[in-house]
Amino acid sequence: MDIYKGIAEGKCDNETLVDFLNYVFGMNGDRTSFYKLLPKLYKPEYHPERYNFITTEDGRLRAAVGAYPFSLSVKGTVLKGIGIGNVAVHPMHRGKGYMKDCMNMALDDMKKNGVDFAALGGRRQRYSYFGFEPAGACGNFSLYKHNLVHVYGSINEGTGYTAKLLTANDTKEIDEIKALSQSRDYYPLRDNASYFDILSSWTAKIYSITDEKNAFAGYFVYGGDGGNSNVMEIDCVKSENAPNVLRACFEVIGEDRIGLDVPPFNVPFYNLLSDIAEGVTISNSEHFYVLNYEKVVRATLALKASYAKLADGELSIEVQGKAGTEKFLIKVNNNETSVEPYTGECTLKLSHRQAMGVLFGLLVPEKNLLPGFALSWFPLPLNTFGADNC
Repeated sequence: MDIYKGIAEGKCDNETLVDFLNYVFGMNGDRTSFYKLLPKLYKPEYHPERYNFITTEDGRLRAAVGAYPFSLSVKGTVLKGIGIGNVAVHPMHRGKGYMKDCMNMALDDMKKNGVDFAALGGRRQRYSYFGFEPAGACGNFSLYKHNLVHVYGSINEGTGYTAKLLTANDTKEIDEIKALSQSRDYYPLRDNASYFDILSSWTAKIYSITDEKNAFAGYFVYGGDGGNSNVMEIDCVKSENAPNVLRACFEVIGEDRIGLDVPPFNVPFYNLLSDIAEGVTISNSEHFYVLNYEKVVRATLALKASYAKLADGELSIEVQGKAGTEKFLIKVNNNETSVEPYTGECTLKLSHRQAMGVLFGLLVPEKNLLPGFALSWFPLPLNTFGADNC
């Protein structure tokens, strides 16, 4: 029996890969398919076979793990990421270790290519074996019609703000959305050619919002897979106009309740919704696997300092990371942050799993290892927007 383990390019074409994934995930290839669910990854022109690690038996595809590159700009630092997706094993060939082989090939490739972090969704213990842990913090706000009526007197009456559902042909609006996104301290570096496909991920809909003078005022991305009717992304040109953008968003969706996923660094909407929404659940953003701790901590700590008050202090940390041991010194003084290499004996020594929890997780017992001043530093805002998930 001939068994191949490696990258799919040259061993598996687009159609074969997507047909295999549709079969494993129970999609019929027509109404439901990876082409429709995630066009940003699986369209033939995006060549998903270049980013899939596979196992074949006698030329027949038996397992695949996608490792799709993406990057984040965080306070001017570009973090090189990998989104893990389509983890699939043929149902008749499970129990052979093929998923483990494909995952390890993907992780080894990340280390070789200097990737800073990886992200995925799925069952916690299934991926904790490989070093992925729940991390980041995002607020899911519940906003009801009665919240807006009590606060503003109506849903959207008198604001002059309107929302327009976009198609791939609305290039002007897409360019406005992209420019607004790229003006922020945190934004994903989305490819221009696939920008609309990215925002359309998970069957989401994209809306542009104009003000009373018909000028671009903001946007939001609504929907998601599996009936998850959430606003996955929302922003506004002027912070003071966040209420009107929100009201136009609620009006066009037309539901009695909507959920909104808003990370804390989206200050206008995080603060607004904290003030008027019915309730909020703070949860982890994704499962993450950090390979370059010093770089990721430096960028995300600087981001947190842009919207939160951090206590002064110094803390040296040693992490037994998956890509090697790292030692770095964190300093905060008057909300100015620095993270630099360190050669001395570290105050705090952490395993990879402990470091993911202490630095980026919401609730872990190891938080008790931190000095009091450092409790304001963590968790750090390592987040992904829904449209960028794989």
